[in-house]
Amino acid sequence: MIEYNIAGYLIFAFVTTITPGPNNYLLFSYGRNFGFKDSGKLMSGIFLGFLVLLYLSGYSIAGMIAKNPSLELILKIISSCWLFYLAIVLSRLNAGSSVDSKSRIGFFQGFFMQFINPKAWIMAISGASAFLPHFDNVHLSVFVFAMIFGIVGIPCMIAWILFGDLISSLLKSEKAHLFLGIVLFVLMNISIVMIWI
Repeated sequence: MIEYNIAGYLIFAFVTTITPGPNNYLLFSYGRNFGFKDSGKLMSGIFLGFLVLLYLSGYSIAGMIAKNPSLELILKIISSCWLFYLAIVLSRLNAGSSVDSKSRIGFFQGFFMQFINPKAWIMAISGASAFLPHFDNVHLSVFVFAMIFGIVGIPCMIAWILFGDLISSLLKSEKAHLFLGIVLFVLMNISIVMIWI
């Protein structure tokens, strides 16, 4: 027997993926600084990292966190430190300056960031709790859950990169880029505060 609220799940996946968060701030900043083509490795890392996180959630990692409160605290501390580092990186990137490969965050950083990204954990765990399909085969259920979320996420990530690319072409002055860097720094720090509330 198949029970699945596909409409509710699609809405949940879209809303949680398109709204601002660490991944989207990073994608926006990279689109702004490196353009759409150069953001592909980062987007691929985020996509595959989140897909792994969805699989882990689908196979009940949420239960492990619920049974071990210290694991949640460790995850909060690590994610806060990483997000603060990203806030600093985002505030210093400038589309008008020359960018070297050391200032880029690529595939592996995007991939591993998912495991300390609080929004990604919340999306994966709450999504698995509410919308995991109930097929006779648990592996099929987890596969469908993860793939649908991933497919919905791709156009959302592309939209954030393109938005950053568009902003780069509109903002020409150094002051405008400095202001945008400060805004991204503040938004990322608000994300950190929200972890602890």
